[in-house]
Amino acid sequence: MTLPLQLHFKELRFRTSYLLFSYLLSLLIMLKYNESIFFLETYALIYLDKKRFIATHITEVFFTSIYAGVSLSGAINFPYAYYHCRNFLVPSWYKSQVWFLSILVVPSSVLFFFCMFICYFSILPSFFHFLNNWKVALNYALEIQLEARIEIYTYWTLQTAYFLSNTTFIFFTKLLHSYLLDNMITLHVQARKFKKYFLVFLCLFTSFIVPPESFLQIVFVIVLASLVEVLFLVTCVFFAKNNV
Repeated sequence: MTLPLQLHFKELRFRTSYLLFSYLLSLLIMLKYNESIFFLETYALIYLDKKRFIATHITEVFFTSIYAGVSLSGAINFPYAYYHCRNFLVPSWYKSQVWFLSILVVPSSVLFFFCMFICYFSILPSFFHFLNNWKVALNYALEIQLEARIEIYTYWTLQTAYFLSNTTFIFFTKLLHSYLLDNMITLHVQARKFKKYFLVFLCLFTSFIVPPESFLQIVFVIVLASLVEVLFLVTCVFFAKNNV
C-alpha cells in the first residue's frame, strides 16, 4: 500500500526531473547557438555601431557563454516552472487560493518580462549612448581608446536587467497583493507610519551605493523619493475610497 506522502514525493520527483530536463535542454540549445545569444546580449552596444569586444583569458568566452545561457534558460523556463508548481499545489488548495495565486503571479510575471524587454532595447542603449558621448568629450583633452570586455559587459547588462525587472516585479507584486488582500488599507497604514524612516534610509543608501557625485546622488534621491510619494498617493486614493 502506497502512503499519500510517498505519492506526493513521487510526483514531486517526476515534476522536478521534467523541469531540470527542460532547463538542461534549453541550456544546451543556447550553447549550441551561442553566437545568436551573444548577438542578443550585445545588442545594446551594437546599437552604437560598436562591434568589437576583447577577451583577456582563453576561457573567458566559454564562461561568458555559460553565464548567459544559465541566466536566459532560467528566464525561459519560468513559465514551465510555474506550471509544475501550480499543478502540484492546486489539488490541496481551495479555488479561491488558486485564483489568488493566478491573479498575483501571472500579471507580475508578464510585467517582469516586459521590463526585461524595455531594459534591453530601450534603457541600456540610451545609457551606452550617454557613455559614448562622454568618451567623445574626453577625446578633446587626450586620446583615449576604449574597448568593451565581453565578460564584464555581459555580467553587467544581465545583472542590471534582472535587478530592474526584479525590483519592478517585487514592487508590483506587493502592490497587487495589498490590493487583493484589503484594498491597500494595511499598505497605506504602513506607508504612513514608516515613510519618513524609509526616506532617511534612501538617503543613506544613496550615499553608500551611488558614486560620490553631488548631482548624481541628488537625482537618485529625487527619483526614488518621487516613486515613494507616488506609491503613497496610490494607497491614499484607495484608503480614502474605502472610508468614504
